[in-house]
Amino acid sequence: MRARRDLLFWCGAVIVLVVTLFPFLWGLRTSFAGQFEYRFVPRTWTLEHYRMVLGRPEFLLYLRNSLVVSLGAIVITLIASLLGGYALARFRFRGQSMGVVLMVLPLLPPVAVLVPLIAYFNKVGLYNTLWAVIIANVVFNLPFTVWMLRNFIAATPVETEEAAMIDGCSRLGVLFRVAIPMAAPGMVAVAVFVFINSWNNYLYSFALTSSQHLRVLPQGILSFLGSWGTYWGGLSAAGMVALLPPITLFFLFQKWFVAGVVGQQLK
Repeated sequence: MRARRDLLFWCGAVIVLVVTLFPFLWGLRTSFAGQFEYRFVPRTWTLEHYRMVLGRPEFLLYLRNSLVVSLGAIVITLIASLLGGYALARFRFRGQSMGVVLMVLPLLPPVAVLVPLIAYFNKVGLYNTLWAVIIANVVFNLPFTVWMLRNFIAATPVETEEAAMIDGCSRLGVLFRVAIPMAAPGMVAVAVFVFINSWNNYLYSFALTSSQHLRVLPQGILSFLGSWGTYWGGLSAAGMVALLPPITLFFLFQKWFVAGVVGQQLK
């Protein structure tokens, strides 16, 4: 009976693994295969598609825009979520119990508030700028990141901060000298989370900008689908380049990311 359960488990695991990884592996294969190579395992491999993609000025422009949006969203979200998370974890005030609502906000579909957001950005003169895309990413990432840092700060011993205050440290000094260093893994987790969300997001750039030179990478790659036709090698190479930063970032800071999400201290 146990052998049968193990067999079913491994069959299920292999099926899930194949279904999950096959699109990525096929895209990787296509990006390195020759243009007219139709075999399952190509006989010839080439870097020509990557040379073509990285030689396109508009691709590099979309790459730069994605970096600007992602890094800008990280900086603003980190500052705001650190202050919000610290207040929720350490201070007692009326309505504090409503902080759990923050967990509900990320479940709301962004498209539901996108039209008022477009009208608002248009009114304040931010429509069709990268600032609008950055702010939209901050707004929709902030509820979850505040809750992430709140959990992490709440899990750190408050006695350390109290000892610092007894030694004459101000509340602001405690925040910068004690709380921030202790919350470093949580801040890394927030940075990785915001980067991946902002890097992969297509909707905000599509809705809040109209100029071609303000497109981010996902939006740019989708536009290549129309102009490049069936040039699958180039399209796959563009997809692989877009995939590289978030995957690299996640694996580099995987331990910190997991610790930050579950609110654990690293030993």
